[in-house]
Amino acid sequence: MSGLAALMASHVAAPGGGPLHPFWVFDWEQVWHPQVALCSAVLFFAGVLCSAAGIGGGGVYVAVLMVLGGVSTHNAVPLSKAIVFFGALASLVVNLRRLKVPQDRKEKPVIDFDACRVVVPMALVGTFLGVLMNFHVEAHVIVVVLTGLLCFMTVMVVRTAYSQRCQEERKLDAKRGDFCPGGSGDDDDEDSESRPLMPRGASSGREPPDDLPSSEAQIAARARKMQLVSFSQGDIFLSFFLIVVVVVGGILRFHIHACKAEKEGVGRVGSCRHPFMLTLFAGRMEFWMDDAFIATILQHVVTTLPLWVCLTLAAYYGHAAYKTSNWKVQTIIAYQTCAVATGWLAGLVGVGGGLIFAPFFLIMGMDPAVAVGTSSTCVLFTSSSTTMQYLFTDRIMMSLAVVYGIVTLVASYVGTSLVHIMQDKFKSRRSYITLVVAAGVALSAALSLAKFVRLLRGEESTT
Repeated sequence: MSGLAALMASHVAAPGGGPLHPFWVFDWEQVWHPQVALCSAVLFFAGVLCSAAGIGGGGVYVAVLMVLGGVSTHNAVPLSKAIVFFGALASLVVNLRRLKVPQDRKEKPVIDFDACRVVVPMALVGTFLGVLMNFHVEAHVIVVVLTGLLCFMTVMVVRTAYSQRCQEERKLDAKRGDFCPGGSGDDDDEDSESRPLMPRGASSGREPPDDLPSSEAQIAARARKMQLVSFSQGDIFLSFFLIVVVVVGGILRFHIHACKAEKEGVGRVGSCRHPFMLTLFAGRMEFWMDDAFIATILQHVVTTLPLWVCLTLAAYYGHAAYKTSNWKVQTIIAYQTCAVATGWLAGLVGVGGGLIFAPFFLIMGMDPAVAVGTSSTCVLFTSSSTTMQYLFTDRIMMSLAVVYGIVTLVASYVGTSLVHIMQDKFKSRRSYITLVVAAGVALSAALSLAKFVRLLRGEESTT
């Protein structure tokens, strides 16, 4: 075990085997190690690549932290969430600036807010459940799930990039006048440039009804484009409300459970008087835990209330997408199913969320540049939810989070700016951006596989 790993392992164990790192303690001894410098350099490179790909980077960061940073699995997952959160903030700033460009520049919007509305509530449901399970899942299980997921997504994104490449070649052949099966000169018009590239036979599920007259279809198409760049104060308020409900619910669930365990003599001493609980309840929690009825009610409320709030808003935004944006029911179900699975994996194994969102949006037919921007926006919600829950349950090493977070903040700004440059310079080569996504996912898979092999050989402890 390295010096850095030994220092990290010296903390008291938390429920589920993970070490405790109080959020008010900054142990700067953890920073002054050669491993931290090496890990920072690799994280910067990975951050640029992942932000350009819109995949958040959580899967890459977990693998880098485990393989190069000497961080245990249970430490790497929460730490990666904090790092992703820093990067997501930088990506959001760049993407929002893109929305304010003058209309005469003819630049496309980079965030599909319709998709964000449909995805975010269910993604937050997933993060709540994922963080809950992370406390009880063995480290080798996390590595196995992460490795399998990354390998699968690598294959899917490469297939999507190949499909896009074939369509681009057919379009170029049509422009040159060459005969090309499946290609036509109709693909050269301006409207085709705004249509999503789909695998053959697929449908985005967001087209206007076929029986609309041409003029009405054009009006519907323009309305959809306006939806991409529109968001209201109500959306902002509900977004923050959802995050607060999920985060507070997750934190309270953990500390109430820990306090009850202390009262039963099987938990860590001092859990009932954690600073978070003292601030919120002024020390009353330990008395409430003495009453079995009140203890049971509190545990049920903090577990079920966040779930019901998120499910209610998910149903509301799904219905709105169906009524006002012509989304098909099966498309809404697909997006929301992917969202809850992504949020669950984000909390459980530390992926940023974009690792699944970006490839999924591409497969569903979203323009690559829009898929990257939309994925980065959704990642902000999954990463903030999981980061805050891990932070206030003492799972994040604050000193390393600050150092690595600043590194990825800069890297994400550079990477997100890079993808916009690629969008402008290679407008007819959407497969280039998709290949960047594939490269980021493949890097994640390779590093995670390396960690898995080391565990199989017994070169590292699973905790």
